[in-house]
Amino acid sequence: MNKGWLIVAKKEMTKMWIEDNFVPVTLVQLLPQEIVRYKTQEKDGYVSAVVGVAKKELKKDKGQKITYKRMQEYKIDDSFVSGHEVGSVLDLALLEWVAQVDVTGIVKGKGFQGMVKKFHIKGGWATHGHKFTRTGWSKGNRKPRRTLKGHPHAGHMGTQQVTLKNIPIIDKIIKDNETLVVLKGSVPGAYNSLLTLTIK
Repeated sequence: MNKGWLIVAKKEMTKMWIEDNFVPVTLVQLLPQEIVRYKTQEKDGYVSAVVGVAKKELKKDKGQKITYKRMQEYKIDDSFVSGHEVGSVLDLALLEWVAQVDVTGIVKGKGFQGMVKKFHIKGGWATHGHKFTRTGWSKGNRKPRRTLKGHPHAGHMGTQQVTLKNIPIIDKIIKDNETLVVLKGSVPGAYNSLLTLTIK
């Protein structure tokens, strides 16, 4: 069972000088988040923690209710419940002794793409007068007279959820009321897209 989660916003990529090498890194900003409630086996049929991100200001005189920018559920165990009550804030303390995390996010959408870009196929010849260099060529055998499942085709690319395992944490920066976490390498998502850091 995982030890915790943090929701962050992807900011930018840069590079850092580490041990006589330039290392590509990604800066992500830790967002204000808190535990809204716990779902229980007796009431909901499963156990999880509901986390609210970016709590919005209320106008109680207008009867407004508490709203969050994003609500996320995570499976938990009893050890997590005992250490975090409802309303407790999840902050940088969860990463105090953590060296690596799993990063989950939605990759950028790339629109309709051909098979060469989408599946990295070789394509056809570039000479001898034909104009089918980037086509998919044969789609299967003569029988059965249909395209088998799993065969690559041109189509929409991107916008799927991806999880990168064991991404090292390079540094943690607190500056101008912002908390930044420096992750090694690139992570999925566009600027300001939300990512989930899973602590194992």
